[in-house]
Amino acid sequence: MPGHHVLFVLSFLPALAALLAPSTTRAEEPTRPFGSRGQVALDDIVSLSAGGSPLGYPLVLPLGGGSGSFGLGYSGIAGYTRSTTSRTPGQPGGYESTTDVVWLAPSLDVFVGSHFSIGGTVAASYARGAQEVVTFDRGTQRSEGSGFGFAIAPRVGYVVPLGASFALWPRLTLAYGGGDTEYKGETSDAAFLSSNRSIRGIAELGLVARIHRYVYLRAAPSLVVAASRSGGTGAGAVVSNDDQSFTVRLGATAGLGILLGN
Repeated sequence: MPGHHVLFVLSFLPALAALLAPSTTRAEEPTRPFGSRGQVALDDIVSLSAGGSPLGYPLVLPLGGGSGSFGLGYSGIAGYTRSTTSRTPGQPGGYESTTDVVWLAPSLDVFVGSHFSIGGTVAASYARGAQEVVTFDRGTQRSEGSGFGFAIAPRVGYVVPLGASFALWPRLTLAYGGGDTEYKGETSDAAFLSSNRSIRGIAELGLVARIHRYVYLRAAPSLVVAASRSGGTGAGAVVSNDDQSFTVRLGATAGLGILLGN
């Protein structure tokens, strides 16, 4: 039975509506180009990501396409999801599981010079889930798990204007992140703790379209190079005690941002 996802995203619509409200005073003021000194960009208020989370922890929530390496996900500054999956529930070998995830990931860039930006993303997530499996003797086994994820990602960028409403915004990011998850079963030998850490270099070439004085859209293909390390402890550990990997992959992000300091 296929899983379904119920997604709630906090996108600060009242604040955005206030910014978009008509104003005679604003209309008479000249609009400074995107990337002018002193401007502040609140990036990815809401966004879509392909290729998984570039920050390395599941802060991108799957939408239909799945959570694989090329799945489509919904991300943004904050959000919550509940997902439920099941297979032949109530029958031997069947199972039913539920997972709740909440995350916060503010992203900000400051233009400290004409066209030159310094910024970053600080992200954190918490997940909790439970699963019940029906054994072949018609009994049930229940397991629970919870975990935290984090990412710190400073970056630099440079804006290349393309007319009055468009610009290229390439950025380079160095990110450090990971997570810790604890699993508990009905018996002590089923419990274990897993952790992972990664360092990532991210290069992206963003195209910015300014749709309002204070609002812009950004679409950016990205190249992510990551060195990761993961491990597990406990009698029921399903990962090796020390697993290291190096990956190179492509991804993309498209989102909405707010520009202040005009």
